[in-house]
Amino acid sequence: MHIDHANLNNLTQLWQRYGARVCYEGGQLQLRKNASWPNRTWADMTTPLTKESLMLAAENTPETARLPLWPELTEGGSAAGQASVEALIQQSDEWEPAMQHTAMALQLGQEPSDNARVIDQYPLRIKRLRDAADIARWVAVGSKAFGYVIDTKAIMPLLACEDIQLLLAYDESAQAVATGLLFKTGNVAGIHQVGVPGEYRGKGYATQMMRFLIRCADSWEVDYAVLQASTAGKPVYQKLGFVEQFLITYLQKAKN
Repeated sequence: MHIDHANLNNLTQLWQRYGARVCYEGGQLQLRKNASWPNRTWADMTTPLTKESLMLAAENTPETARLPLWPELTEGGSAAGQASVEALIQQSDEWEPAMQHTAMALQLGQEPSDNARVIDQYPLRIKRLRDAADIARWVAVGSKAFGYVIDTKAIMPLLACEDIQLLLAYDESAQAVATGLLFKTGNVAGIHQVGVPGEYRGKGYATQMMRFLIRCADSWEVDYAVLQASTAGKPVYQKLGFVEQFLITYLQKAKN
């Protein structure tokens, strides 16, 4: 599987693990949506969305839905150009852009960069979640870091998944300060939900969590670590060696 396809597959498989159902099926189009957070509605990657698809998605999803668009995948599995996505958005009266993420990948099994050898001024203790109390702390820290309420019911079943690691970092005073999630699909490990609440930022905690997640991914003996970066997070990931793949544009229901 091409790394572009593998990145998207990892992301959509995680959304399914959070809890999803088919909300529309007709012709070659199948739409899935989450029952709650993260409120995603998405289409099968093998069927590119059209103007008509966007209309059907709007009719079959709640007002809180976020609809991701990514470039069409070629026969080899690589992402095509962004121009077709932008043209499709301009054709839609039902949706408008809400935010963009950059799909990124890091090839594993190489020599670590200089960033991996930095001695941290504020060292963290990183713990893998084991029980409901851990989940409650993880959800509280993550919700504060990202500015939205993470659904505990969506996270709890992930504890039993061998291909998922939920991680929580503590500072020297035993305060929970950073979250992370690692999800293995095929030959990639997806890095998700890396968050640090505002009062703990500026100390390198996100970078420390990322280094730990990369080491965990490497121990799984996969070929790549993949993620989807916000504008704020992209510089951190670039310094760790991640390279850009393509853009994912999230749409929201048009206000008019």
